[in-house]
Amino acid sequence: MREQTSAHRRRFVRARRLVAGAAAATTLLALAPGAVPAGGDPVRLAAKKTCAANRAFQVVQANVKAGMTKAQTKADLKKVFKDQPDFVTLNEVAGRADSLLAPAGYGIWRTPGRYTGANPVVWRTDRWNPVAKGTIYVTNVGGKTKNQTTELGLRYANWVTVRSADGCQTLSVVSYHVAPKTQPIGNLLIPSVEKLGGLATHLATEGPVILGGDMNQHIKGPLYPRDLLTSYRMTPTWDLTGKVLVTHGKATIDHIFVRNASQFTVAKQVTRDLNSDHHAVVADLVLKPGVTVARPSMSFIRGHVVNIPDSPISAGRRAVTTRVLKAVRQAPAGSTILLATARLDGPGMRNALVAAHQRGVKVRVVSWSAKATTQEQLLQKAIGGTKGKPSFMIRRSYSKAAGLPATAVLFTSSAGVKLLGIQVDQPLNGAMNSREARGEFTVERADFVRIRDGIRVQFK
Repeated sequence: MREQTSAHRRRFVRARRLVAGAAAATTLLALAPGAVPAGGDPVRLAAKKTCAANRAFQVVQANVKAGMTKAQTKADLKKVFKDQPDFVTLNEVAGRADSLLAPAGYGIWRTPGRYTGANPVVWRTDRWNPVAKGTIYVTNVGGKTKNQTTELGLRYANWVTVRSADGCQTLSVVSYHVAPKTQPIGNLLIPSVEKLGGLATHLATEGPVILGGDMNQHIKGPLYPRDLLTSYRMTPTWDLTGKVLVTHGKATIDHIFVRNASQFTVAKQVTRDLNSDHHAVVADLVLKPGVTVARPSMSFIRGHVVNIPDSPISAGRRAVTTRVLKAVRQAPAGSTILLATARLDGPGMRNALVAAHQRGVKVRVVSWSAKATTQEQLLQKAIGGTKGKPSFMIRRSYSKAAGLPATAVLFTSSAGVKLLGIQVDQPLNGAMNSREARGEFTVERADFVRIRDGIRVQFK
């Protein structure tokens, strides 16, 4: 399919140049000797002086069919990256190497694995710095027929939150692939949209959200869940252009969604022929200047978050820590926090736990550090060290019977979620931010009970 140049395209290119110029100016300012006070965030400080009016970027969604030859895959990816897009969402690429999917100048995120790694997000590293990244399960329905080689009901979405190089914009990009309606899994469209909508709502606390993927549902078909998508404020870019193009067979099943469409303009949208049985969708998007929307309250969903220890942005290094802190700060009076960790050694976490105790939360903490840290001592002094009281802080030798990771935190309620569980593979100390910490979040009762029982063993 030939792409047509238009006035929209020319305006988009001008907008992108404006953004790139602002980013370059900001970078120079940020790196100027003496421009940033000690302990400051150079990106954030510089951004105040050189923010572009518009944010323009290109997003490409491509289902690069599994089973193609390496030559066919390379040819498809060459078309995908033709215009050096800002973001690419890919499907069916679990078996392909990161080095193939993300050329020089691009970053890539996915949780490795046959199912978790099928839908990565790719972004330009000269324009965007990752702030947080994670993976959620979309549907977790196992089973396959004797003729199927893949359990089609096991679906995961990968996401990344990024900040522009000039520090002016933070947004999130999600890559998804909804299961087709087939045997033996049935129709998983509605629960899939509910999971994706929940993820979009969760990420919207940081800024605009874009979701690219294969919906396996024709936009004009009777099963297309328009009302449900609207309830999550998810709008396909096809709606914004008023023109629907075929992406697979005779249907349009590949979609780029934006959350809060009032923030976006689609300068141009086309499809590109691939060796794959899908066409790539290419959308030139512009974030409208001066348009703001109310951000949702912090929420939690089942999935995991990974921090970025080498990020130039403090928010990237603290991605896991920040979410644990937010959960503590939003635990309401009358609720309970159970916390078990190999070491608690951060004033921010200690202050948050003390504040929770003071507003009426039952805060119960156990540490198995070899020697009490200063923060553990201060916490014990503030909330008490007598087990059996509403709040207390104690130390115990680690019990293998507990079966706990380095940190486990449970909330009977937080951010409107009942029975929230968080497991982190690092202790709650400053070193967490210098390592690739992984935080597992769950809202499932069975998971909550399992973690709770482990913490109770550690309390003995």
